Amino acid sequence: MCLSTVYKVTPMGREKICEYVSSVKSQGDSVLLTDIMGLEKTVQGTIRSLDLVNNEIILEPKEA
Repeated sequence: MCLSTVYKVTPMGREKICEYVSSVKSQGDSVLLTDIMGLEKTVQGTIRSLDLVNNEIILEPKEA
């Protein structure tokens, strides 16, 4: 089973926002993350990159 950790890009680097993510759905200017327990979290922004080897997802925050 492949589970990922999701990070958000910040001026200070990367910030971890969710672990053990099993599902990612892009919804316009937000991303819906679902973890292995079925808990959902919506994050404003878009997907910047997916690293399937290292199980990392990088999100770009929505610009103000």
